[in-house]
Amino acid sequence: MIMKDNNDNNAGAERLDMHTSGTVRDRVYLDFYNLKEIPFAITPDPAFLFLSNTHQSVIDKILHGIRSRMGFILLTGEVGTGKTTLCRSILDSLDGDAETAYIINPSLSGRELISNILDDLGIKCPPHSSKKDLIDKLNLFLLSTARTRPVVVIIDDAQTMPLDAIEDLRLLSNLETDKTKLLQMVLVGQPELLDFISGPQMRQLRQRVAIHCNLEYITREEIDRYIARRLFIAGDKGHIRFTQRAIKKIYKASNGVPRLINKICDYALTAGYIADDFTIGPRYVKKAIEELGDLAHVQISPSFGKLGRWHARHTKLVLTTASCLFLFIAVVSLNYFFEMPVFTSVKKTEFHADFGTEETPVKSETLDQRPDAPISTIAPAIGCSVSSAFALQLGSFKTLERVVRAVSYYKEQNVDAHWHQLDIGSKGKWYRVFTGPFRTKEEAEEFKAHYSLLKSIVLFAPWSVLIDQTSSSGDADHVISLLQDNHYDSYVEKYEDGCHRVLTGVFIKQERAEKLAQQISDLGILARVISR
Repeated sequence: MIMKDNNDNNAGAERLDMHTSGTVRDRVYLDFYNLKEIPFAITPDPAFLFLSNTHQSVIDKILHGIRSRMGFILLTGEVGTGKTTLCRSILDSLDGDAETAYIINPSLSGRELISNILDDLGIKCPPHSSKKDLIDKLNLFLLSTARTRPVVVIIDDAQTMPLDAIEDLRLLSNLETDKTKLLQMVLVGQPELLDFISGPQMRQLRQRVAIHCNLEYITREEIDRYIARRLFIAGDKGHIRFTQRAIKKIYKASNGVPRLINKICDYALTAGYIADDFTIGPRYVKKAIEELGDLAHVQISPSFGKLGRWHARHTKLVLTTASCLFLFIAVVSLNYFFEMPVFTSVKKTEFHADFGTEETPVKSETLDQRPDAPISTIAPAIGCSVSSAFALQLGSFKTLERVVRAVSYYKEQNVDAHWHQLDIGSKGKWYRVFTGPFRTKEEAEEFKAHYSLLKSIVLFAPWSVLIDQTSSSGDADHVISLLQDNHYDSYVEKYEDGCHRVLTGVFIKQERAEKLAQQISDLGILARVISR
């Protein structure tokens, strides 16, 4: 329980009881701080929406998809990232420009779901209408309305929908003219929604998804503005100040999850109120975190004694020295890592005579800047229980023309080579040529020795981008062709049950796989990152 910091403990306890009971406009500190609203409520109020980079990007994409009549749009995000608040903000933006239906309880049968959509759109139907009658009513409404303005259905918590309701949504997506989709459907849910519609039984629905957006957490650079905006909307005139140390502690505890930030800030304001303090420092945040001890992401660092601080300083010094030494060795070795591997010393001359020497800016790169590191730099991760997490990097190229010629060369040598693109920031975009995957490092090394791939690099690359999962080889070929048309290479993994998985790329870092998945999704091809 948060207690008052001065000697008036009884008054402090009384104030906290008022906070808990909510007898004074729901928060005891509102009058003390001269606020007109609760600044950190966890209700989805669009007025308090903070447009972080990820929130602004998602809103822009969804509104573009709706106004362009693109049909199905998918929005995913973890719990507490602000999906519902964002949905209500989009509804406010569309007010007067679209007919909208907002379904917040999708755990309904298909017929009940369609009936709720009609109710939200103001379409009257007899109580015992069949599903066909309901769809016919909706179709007539769309034909009469959608020409002038879009008809939008937003379904929140869509991951809870039963299978038959999902199938009925697919049927609704067939309501279209020769030129446009009549119904704009936005499915909003947690990441499990993406897993669900990626299954083989959802293939038809998945192919209808035109845009997929993922809502990320607030970054460390944005949390200051997030807190300041909510205080301003609530009526603060600059009297309340969260110190930088307090904000740092809030971010560490919440990991940037807006809902957790709100809870911590709300209790920290209560602690400041009890102490008659307008400056919210780290001690109030610590009290708030202790009060909210059930938060999953809360981590409070233990306090160190003198001996602990001595060990911490010396451990940091040792780690820094070791890192510098490792970086020096790595930089010296980088030129070796990026040479194009060959089969034998004789073939090396033939290969480079054909393709030329690829110039790479590796001498000025750090390990984090170049296109992922060799296995020696990520050895601690080798113990991960991933079934096919290893690959051989055969080379890296700056141009698509060179990488296509290199892949063709390797395939002539019976090495099933593939490529994918890597964006390494200031160094630009590169193309990695690889073969695999392999179940173990030893298996990769055996393959390397068997084909005399003298300078290939064994990678622990547990991430790939899944494009499609189907039991039809024809469907898999169609997806591969679609990717090729958009300049993406892919490969197929076949399983004993007849399932085909179309994937692209192998990645050491999950964020690089996510970047490629987003690029492909922006083309209207649903892609997601998986662990191999």
